[in-house]
Amino acid sequence: MSDDASNNITDRWVINKSDRQITEPQLSVLRKGLNFAVTPSKLPTVEFVTAVETACHLLGNTSNKAAELRSDCVQVLKQSKPPPSNISKEERAALRELKEDKDITILPADKGRATVILNKTNYQDKANDLLNDTNTYKPLKRDPTSMYRNQLIEVLQSLRDEGVINVITYRQLYPTSSDTPKFYGLPKVHKDACPLRPIVSSCGSITYNTAKFISKILSPLVGSTPRHLKNSEDLVTKLSAIKLADNESLVSYDVSALFTSVPVDESLDIIHKRLTNDDTLSTRTTLSPKQIIDLLRVCLKTTYFTHNGTFYTQIEGAAMGSPVSPIVADLFMEDFEDKALSSFHSPPRFWGRYVDDTMIVLKTCDIDNFTIHLNSVHPAIKFTVEREDNQCIAMLDALIRRDLDGSLSFSVYRKATHTDQYLNFNSHQPLEHKLGVIRTLKHRANVISSDHESLEQELHHVQQALSVCGYTKWAWNLTGSNKITPKPLAQRDSPTVGHISLPYIQGVTEALSRKIRKAGVTVHVRPINTIRNMLVSPKDKVSKSDRTCVVYDIQCDDCDSRYIGETERPLCKRLKEHNRESSPVGSHMKTHSHQFKPEEVDILNTDSRWFQRGVKESIYIAAHNPDLNKDRGRHHLPAVYQPVILSCDSDVISKSHDQNPAPVNHS
Repeated sequence: MSDDASNNITDRWVINKSDRQITEPQLSVLRKGLNFAVTPSKLPTVEFVTAVETACHLLGNTSNKAAELRSDCVQVLKQSKPPPSNISKEERAALRELKEDKDITILPADKGRATVILNKTNYQDKANDLLNDTNTYKPLKRDPTSMYRNQLIEVLQSLRDEGVINVITYRQLYPTSSDTPKFYGLPKVHKDACPLRPIVSSCGSITYNTAKFISKILSPLVGSTPRHLKNSEDLVTKLSAIKLADNESLVSYDVSALFTSVPVDESLDIIHKRLTNDDTLSTRTTLSPKQIIDLLRVCLKTTYFTHNGTFYTQIEGAAMGSPVSPIVADLFMEDFEDKALSSFHSPPRFWGRYVDDTMIVLKTCDIDNFTIHLNSVHPAIKFTVEREDNQCIAMLDALIRRDLDGSLSFSVYRKATHTDQYLNFNSHQPLEHKLGVIRTLKHRANVISSDHESLEQELHHVQQALSVCGYTKWAWNLTGSNKITPKPLAQRDSPTVGHISLPYIQGVTEALSRKIRKAGVTVHVRPINTIRNMLVSPKDKVSKSDRTCVVYDIQCDDCDSRYIGETERPLCKRLKEHNRESSPVGSHMKTHSHQFKPEEVDILNTDSRWFQRGVKESIYIAAHNPDLNKDRGRHHLPAVYQPVILSCDSDVISKSHDQNPAPVNHS
């Protein structure tokens, strides 16, 4: 690809709408993409040891297999060093400068993968424009967390007392963590004035685990109708069998603000009926339909969130950010479709829906009347309509062309916001992740393109775009065929005792993975130290005292004594307990008339998983040997790790290892 063509692509990757003048090193590092992983300067020893101990826990902590795995992994870690940096010194400095600039907000664009820079004041104004919509949001006078928490606990206790959930499930769903859902927005760069798309992050909220639990029960109900679309491939397959008559048209419909429009009470009734008629429900859960609905109601009606220190509630619709809301919206729309299609005099010959996007085949003369009909079926559900343009129409990432004989042909579709930016080949991530990008794009081209010419054009386009992202010809050739075929059953991985997640460090993670997989544990690899983690932080910051699921370090103000502990609850509640005389910290304070300041307590690490957080506590205790700890933590960490923990290349002896968010819960 020519330099001019390459520049035309990369110019779309960073959109600066702020007053800040972006330097060349800053532009260079931002163009790598927010998912670009920077090589860390220290080995993530805490995460490595925690992952190995998790694997040993799965194998049986005291088993010979676990002991052998520990020994093998320690040998790997003792010989490991951080790999060379994958960015220049100037780019590292640029990252620090961008992170320290409190006058700007850096975000991914709503669509297209571009990185957007806004003045922080402009971002806040745009967010306030959304929240000032009194038809959608309402400010609250106080934090409602306790009220919703008590509602959930009441339902959970009832289910436990009735014996339909066991103690383990009760503890998993019990809301010990009480993080408030947080509101933020992603800029719609393709629209005038660059408004924000509202998003609520509910990770760690009181209903999050319950919503995931209910999602697993409800998800098999979705997609039982022939009108359901799984993906673009499914759309192309179904439309390929259709030949349009001269008096028929393809029409696309989009539901406006589906999640905030779904009527919750009606949806609960619909889902209750579906559960009652589900003959397979008992194979998925011991809960009755009513008990499922009781839990689901709490999840859907917990619609509060915070922004800039103010609490709001979403007036209508399912809770944004809840894992169960997309499933509820899907089930409501399936019921809506039944009513809409059965009550129209000449229903569409084809109806295919993916979430809030629908493609239909309808008589051209009926389009206006059918649109009016759709918008009259339910007062909360409104559709926008798009007709064929020059015999073409798009849905998902498929462009559908109407041929002269009425048959349909297909090619890959890209919106105007598409930037052709993919995971940078120099990102510090496993080669398999990068080859996966190529395979996915080849597969999409193969399943959507309906003729050889379209396929060749798409593959050429993809190869050129990937070359701008640093992909080499050998990587392209290494992925082989355009088609993705599943492994024969005999070649698939044998059953394992469980799975763990490893941070990626080139050379180290591969060696550890081989040892752990050989022991019979599945390994997933995740990148760390991404530019997004470093620069993107639009959500309200949680104060140190309100942080949950942390490993913390208390240091005496008057001497060198210290205590390291962990807690799932808000840190402030745990610190109050350390004032008691029965606590080693409280006893030290009383005996020596010393004190510690809660605001100066260090957070060393975070992890939402109980076992893994205990391992991390024991790692820091082993590294720092705090004199106020009566024991070595609730997890017994074998002494074999000591040389690794105290290595100069390790991140354990740093004052704090709280740069990265807690890993995804893989339990």
